[in-house]
Amino acid sequence: MRTAIGSIAIVLFLAIVSPLSLRAQTPPCGVAFLHSSDGPKTDERFLPASPEVVKQDVLKVLPALGYVVRKDQGLHIEAIQDLRLLNSIWLEDEDAGFRRSDGTIVSGPVVVDIKEASQAGTQGSQLSIEFRTGRKGSNAGPLAAETECLVKVLDTNDLSKNPRGDPLEKSSPPRAIPLPAGTPVKVLLFSPMYSKEYKKDKTVRPIQFELAKDVVVDGATVIRRGALAVGHLTDFENAGGYGRHATLEFTFDTATAVDGQQIPVTGEIQQIKGGQTSDQLESIFRKQLALGWLMKGADIFIRAGTEYDLEVSGQSLIQTGTN
Repeated sequence: MRTAIGSIAIVLFLAIVSPLSLRAQTPPCGVAFLHSSDGPKTDERFLPASPEVVKQDVLKVLPALGYVVRKDQGLHIEAIQDLRLLNSIWLEDEDAGFRRSDGTIVSGPVVVDIKEASQAGTQGSQLSIEFRTGRKGSNAGPLAAETECLVKVLDTNDLSKNPRGDPLEKSSPPRAIPLPAGTPVKVLLFSPMYSKEYKKDKTVRPIQFELAKDVVVDGATVIRRGALAVGHLTDFENAGGYGRHATLEFTFDTATAVDGQQIPVTGEIQQIKGGQTSDQLESIFRKQLALGWLMKGADIFIRAGTEYDLEVSGQSLIQTGTN
């Protein structure tokens, strides 16, 4: 009995402190999300984007800090941290080289308010973040910094209304431009992905990306920055007991050209695993199989703005000179 209790304690301890994640993921804007600062619990800054765009990016950043939204009312957002999501992000930060002892994970509700504003003649938004906790540390700064970065990285184009991307500033004479196979295409993940939210019948669910920069051939833009690119899930498995980590696989399909064509693209199939069970845990599971259910595997979280390098698959003829 005493041996079993001791094994349970070891399993629970390792479940909390062992670095389990297999894959390293560099945050798109270089922010160490869970290496929270001892800075002020509020952050105020001007962002050169509309309140609607800033709100969209705040909602994309909150899960990267382990937050789930509890109130979404106009330009007012309230969120609290979810321990399961927080642990997944924590493990990913360890993969990036941040040890748990390097910083303190702070918990508590966060309140975000956004309003229209202008600065030096530029229209934009005032972002106000308040971190409500009496404990040491604050996520206000990292949340604001990552939001500011996504405002710069992600395009303001509405993919649902304009999948061809940003309109060109200057129109050019219509030309038919051959788009060669192998032309490089860089895309950004439009919204975060979290394996816990996926169901088995959603393996064909589309995944939205946007073009990170214009694709130019022979002096003509053939695919615009902000254009819609699409991929889809090919397989996944949720995290479970006995240290079974979530797995997720997806591939890339098409990118939208300036003339509306869906151009086939290809890239490395993304096969992602939520973590790797430590040697200590595997040894315990072999000796105490009945205890395996106590060890929950790691989920997968991929941040919005994550970059992927693709290339055009096959040759296409693009009609330029259209908006």
